[in-house]
Amino acid sequence: MANLKVNYCGVEYRNPLILASATPGQDGEGMRLAAEAGIGGVIPKTIGPRLDWANHPRNGRLYNYKVGNRPVGMVNLELFTTLTREEWVDRELAIAKSGGATMHISMLAMPDPKDTAELVKEMQDTGLVDLIELNVSCPMPASTVGMHIGKNAELSARQVEAAKKVAEVPITIKLTPNISDMVPVAQAVKDAGADGITISNSVRSFAGVDIETGKPHLCGYGGYTGPAIKPMIMRHLSEVANNVDIPLSAVGGITSYREIIEYIMLGATTVQICTAVMWNGYKIIPKILNDLNDWMDKKGYTSFDDIRGIALPYITSVEKLAELPPKFAYIDPETCTNCGKCTDVCFYRAIFVEDDTHVVNKAMCDGCGACEQWCPVNAIVLED
Repeated sequence: MANLKVNYCGVEYRNPLILASATPGQDGEGMRLAAEAGIGGVIPKTIGPRLDWANHPRNGRLYNYKVGNRPVGMVNLELFTTLTREEWVDRELAIAKSGGATMHISMLAMPDPKDTAELVKEMQDTGLVDLIELNVSCPMPASTVGMHIGKNAELSARQVEAAKKVAEVPITIKLTPNISDMVPVAQAVKDAGADGITISNSVRSFAGVDIETGKPHLCGYGGYTGPAIKPMIMRHLSEVANNVDIPLSAVGGITSYREIIEYIMLGATTVQICTAVMWNGYKIIPKILNDLNDWMDKKGYTSFDDIRGIALPYITSVEKLAELPPKFAYIDPETCTNCGKCTDVCFYRAIFVEDDTHVVNKAMCDGCGACEQWCPVNAIVLED
C-alpha cells in the first residue's frame, strides 16, 4: 500500500481527495457517505447566514452538456445550502464528522467581513471543524457575494483578514475562475494571512437553447463543471503555483486518478471532486483511490511530495517556445493504416499519399501536431 496521506495547511488528510462543496454534500449524511467510501476530506454545500439562506430553483437546475451523446460538463444553478445554519451546527456537522474524514467547512463570505468573522466563530465553536473554506467564488448570484467579492483582490483580502482575527483553525479561500488573472488575488489573500487557496469554483455559463421550442434549457446563468473545465483550472493553478508560495487545493474535472496526479504535478496538495460523484455516485471514490494507490506503487513513489510541482519548471511562454528548433511530423509506414485522417486535419496541406503510403512534405509542415493528436493508431510523432 502506498502512503496516500497529505498535510494541507497543517491538517492531515488520509488521502488528497476531497468532496467539493456541492450537491453530494448537501447535508451531513451525504458527507458521511463520501467519508465512509474512503475520501480524505469532506466539504458541505456553502453554509450561509442565520435565517437568510439561498433557496435554489426547484423547477430544474441541472443540465448535462453533451457533445453527441457524451456528457462533457454540467451547468448548475445549485447556489448554497438550503439548510439553516442552526441545522448544520445542531445536527448535520456531527453526522458528517462520524464518517471519519477531515472536516473542511465551506462558508459564504458576506459583504461585511465582520459578519463573515461571526460565522467563522460559530462554525469553529462546534469543535467539529478542521479547516474553513471561505466562498468568494460562486458564479450565480447577481449581488454582492460570491465572485463579486472574489474578482476583487482588496475585497477578498478583507475577508481573510476578518476571518483570521477570530480563527482557531486554518482559513482557506476558494477563488473564482471568472477572472483574467488570478495571481494578484491569490497574492493579496496570502498577504492577508490565508493558510491555503482553493482553485477554483465553477465557470459562469449558460446551458443553451432547445431549438425545437426556442426556450433555454435553464433560464438563468449557472456554473459550468466537469471534464471540460479542467484546462482552465490547470491554467489558473499553475500560474498561482509559479507565483504565490501557499498551499493549494485544486478542483475541476476530476474523473479518475489521472487528474489527481496532474493537479499535484502542477502544485496542488489536495484535489476536490464533485461532478464525477454526481454522475456516478459515491462508488467512484474507492475506485479512484484504489487506482491512485496502484499507480503510486507501480511508480515507486513514497509520497506525493515526490511529484508535487514537478511539471511547473517546464511551463514557459510562447515567445520562449518560438526560440526552440522546429519539429516536423513523421509518419511510421509500418504502423500507418492509411485511414486518411491526417490529411483531413492538416490545414498546411503537408501530408499526401505516395506509393499508397501517407508521407509528410517537411517544407510545408508547420509542426502544429494536429495530425499526431488525431492519428487513431499513434503512427505519427513530431521530431527534429
